[in-house]
Amino acid sequence: MALLKFPDNHKPRYSDFSIDGILDETLREGAERCAFSVPAEDKIPLISKILESGVRDVVYGSGPNDPTHLFQTINDLIEKDALPADARFSFIMLLNCHEPIMAQFESFPDALKQYVTISFGMVSHKADERLFERTTDRLRSWGFESFRVSLLNNFSTGIDEGSYEKITGDIDRSLAMDIQTVRINDSLGTLYPEAMAVLAANLRHQYPRTDFCLHAHNDRGLGLQNALTSLYHGFNIIEGGFAGTGNRSGLPAIEILELIFRERNILINGHSLDTDAVIDAARLSERTFLSMPDLYRPVSGHIVNQENMGVANIPAFLGAAREIPYFLNSTGLHDATVQRILLDEGLQDESDDPAIVQEVKKELDAILTATYPRKHHEFERMREELVQFYASDVVYASTVGQLVRHLVR
Repeated sequence: MALLKFPDNHKPRYSDFSIDGILDETLREGAERCAFSVPAEDKIPLISKILESGVRDVVYGSGPNDPTHLFQTINDLIEKDALPADARFSFIMLLNCHEPIMAQFESFPDALKQYVTISFGMVSHKADERLFERTTDRLRSWGFESFRVSLLNNFSTGIDEGSYEKITGDIDRSLAMDIQTVRINDSLGTLYPEAMAVLAANLRHQYPRTDFCLHAHNDRGLGLQNALTSLYHGFNIIEGGFAGTGNRSGLPAIEILELIFRERNILINGHSLDTDAVIDAARLSERTFLSMPDLYRPVSGHIVNQENMGVANIPAFLGAAREIPYFLNSTGLHDATVQRILLDEGLQDESDDPAIVQEVKKELDAILTATYPRKHHEFERMREELVQFYASDVVYASTVGQLVRHLVR
């Protein structure tokens, strides 16, 4: 099969435009990645912070009890007067295991259905029996009005005309059901930006009025780049997770997207997100899903806004010095570094005295040399505790067989 090519006259956009939405996957992907089951009520502070950031489209989950948990969560937010009128929560309806869940949606309170979007996954499952179409009709008969499709893909070998035809076939089925929003899933995280560019351009050209977004996993470290590429070449919705939360290596980090959007004047429905609330949500996602804090993650890393004083001369030289804490270690303990600190402290005479500069360096080096062995010992203790934390009380697939054998004895 031949690889796809850009449509004639295709023109990308890189800045100064507005998209139609941002879709947050932190809750569902966080719950799936975490090795422990987070109670629904423990997710509510995170949901509130996500909504406070300006995000209005939240994927809640796909689990067998999530519809009931979603009903309870919406009620709780309403009672706390913390639910914006335009907030929407998505449930991923996987068509290979959906039937036991349907009763929860049939009894879903009518007054709360306006807050819910059903996003179908595995739409090709039992296509000959029109399962996707019949399930959509059932949900509509119960009063649900907002739907999406999430198209699963294996992009490991790229995108040729055959794989493109499969995608468009599922899109055509969705449009026939008057479902206008399509999520293209890079399900295994194997997509490359050059392929994403061509795919987005062709889909936008063929379906000019359809809403598209990419669900970009980060297995190759390209999730953020793929997500941005999808926008540059025509998609109109972006997806991500706060702190990059997502299965395996995670998703595009919403806090990094927010920074790039500000730099490139890319708006979401004509607006920007709240930067402080975005960073708070990123850090809270770690606490909610029991992830250790990432110290150096861009934007929301816990000490990413600290910098080595020894290399501070470089951003200063480039005119990019920041008002942040600067730390010292032996790597940056140059004479010029000490002199600069003394000048900043108003000690100009001392900075001009080579003997004082050398004495300060000697004292600092002694402090730094004595600190590392102690910190190394503490780190190894914490690291071992962390390894044991994630190695204990985890229920693996093999546990199911053991459980059944115990039950049938």
